[in-house]
Amino acid sequence: MKYTVGDKILLLHSKEEGTVVDIMGDDMVLVEVGKSTFPVYLDQIDFPYFHRFTKGKTPLPPKRTPGEEIPREKPSAAPRVEKGVFLTMLPIYESDGIDDVVTTLKFHLLNQTGKGYNYRFEIWLNNKLFLELKQDIHAFQHTYLADLEFEQLNDNPRFEFTFSPKETDLKLAASFEKTWKVKAKQLFQQLGQQQEKQQATIDYLLFDKYPLRTETDAYGFSPVEKKKLQTLTTNYSIKDTTPVTAKYEVDLHIEKLASNWQELSNLEMLGIQLNEFQYNLDLAIAQHQKSMIVIHGIGSGKLRDEVHEILKTVSEVKYFVNQYHPFYGYGATEIFFK
Repeated sequence: MKYTVGDKILLLHSKEEGTVVDIMGDDMVLVEVGKSTFPVYLDQIDFPYFHRFTKGKTPLPPKRTPGEEIPREKPSAAPRVEKGVFLTMLPIYESDGIDDVVTTLKFHLLNQTGKGYNYRFEIWLNNKLFLELKQDIHAFQHTYLADLEFEQLNDNPRFEFTFSPKETDLKLAASFEKTWKVKAKQLFQQLGQQQEKQQATIDYLLFDKYPLRTETDAYGFSPVEKKKLQTLTTNYSIKDTTPVTAKYEVDLHIEKLASNWQELSNLEMLGIQLNEFQYNLDLAIAQHQKSMIVIHGIGSGKLRDEVHEILKTVSEVKYFVNQYHPFYGYGATEIFFK
């Protein structure tokens, strides 16, 4: 026993000093602190002069192993994997008393790329505009788009997207268009698979990588498209044709020129329209027409611009005007021949 009655001690937990007043065993003594007397274990006390001797001295730092003095970098977060931009559909189920049925479809836009985009979003029902949004979405973000009632799938819904980069990047295309149409049979299969796999949403990839910029002409056509357009548009010669009376008015609306126009690409439709225009232009010149009206509509203006570009190269054309007309509005060009 290293303590005897009358020794001064220090309580380690409270740093209070006291006196040993009795020995209670090999590992416990009775101490008096102030006016209180209580038993304590030997490992809870110490001689006060040890405390006074070490008080105010800074303990030595623990010995370090070589290299430990170099600060370690915090591990960086794992880079996010870019997967693309998705249209996600969340079906909302309600019970009809027997089965769970889909009542509503919630649509979100999910951007899993490192770039932000501006976008225009449209929903068309039965070829009529139902909803239009113009917003932006940041990198690795998702945003709510719209709800559709399940019954509205009978209205042939069509989703139209037009994307453009938020930050200017000359390597990327100025804009990118994407159309998504609901295919009922495919959707029902996906809903069944979703329940089996217990997935929350059905995802549709809009693009995995935003397309790069391609060199285009003044009318927005790339060299590849321009070359293809030239193969689609043949300058008709009327030397070997049977006599045909030239039309004073030529309507270039595609639905009047091709019965299967809905199955054609924009480039193929433009080729048919320009073929029709070139044929009637040649016919009008051969028959010495004084003037002709070509109805091209307004639309995006590509057909009108191509028609005007052709007219600039025809020496027999005196001049042409595209101004407001009481019958055609701004959707027609009137041509006057020499």
